[in-house]
Amino acid sequence: MKSILMPFFLCFSVIFYAQESEIQYSYKATYNLEYQEDSTDENSILSESVVLYLSDGHSRYSSLGTAIEDSIGGSEGSEFHYMIYKNYKENQLVLTENITVGRYKFRYNQDLKTIDWEIQPENKEILGFTVQKATGSFAGRNYEAWFAPELPFLDGPYKFNGLPGLILEISDLKDDYHFSLTEFQELEKPVTKTLNLDNYKLVSQEELDQFRDDNDRDPIAAMRNAGIKFGFSSKKVEADTRKMLSEKYERRNNPIEIKE
Repeated sequence: MKSILMPFFLCFSVIFYAQESEIQYSYKATYNLEYQEDSTDENSILSESVVLYLSDGHSRYSSLGTAIEDSIGGSEGSEFHYMIYKNYKENQLVLTENITVGRYKFRYNQDLKTIDWEIQPENKEILGFTVQKATGSFAGRNYEAWFAPELPFLDGPYKFNGLPGLILEISDLKDDYHFSLTEFQELEKPVTKTLNLDNYKLVSQEELDQFRDDNDRDPIAAMRNAGIKFGFSSKKVEADTRKMLSEKYERRNNPIEIKE
């Protein structure tokens, strides 16, 4: 398949992630993510569509539901409420997240960590693109990736990056997390997205992970602390709701990044 990208996309422009940045994205990659929510139950497989917007040197990743939520200001019921922005010229990654129905907005910054990939000789085809295999480790998991050299983006879904071509498929060797490209398109009209970092409190990744965990453990208390008023018809209904949420929390024990 002939490359649909212009050669100048191999060069990256200089744009800083200032407190407010406006970036135009000309390409969009959509993936299906299948993941095992409960590490003790191999049947606890869930799926969700995720999107990666691409430009010359920048990208924005999120679940499709979160992307729609960001556009319309509503809630689409995604399990993932964060966005990941990559700036390749400045070697910077920014993750922003809304917690408790958007009442709390956090972000953390980190260097754009390039995985120490080993490119393998195997090739195959994905959606008409010839892809090559690579293997590497990231955040406690070992991965197998397939990248398309004819799509000159050093990018991929989530935080994955650093291969000489867009990652079209990637999964850890346990297949707990598996991203598969479902569509790649050049947008007829570039999409402009504004990132206003003033809206987000700067914390560390560890602090955000802990806050998210506390919120997931008792979301009712978190919403009340955020000033969200709601009531239950009886104490039994509240107890049953708390029990259901507690069981859901216990099942969500298999994050993509493993603490080492």
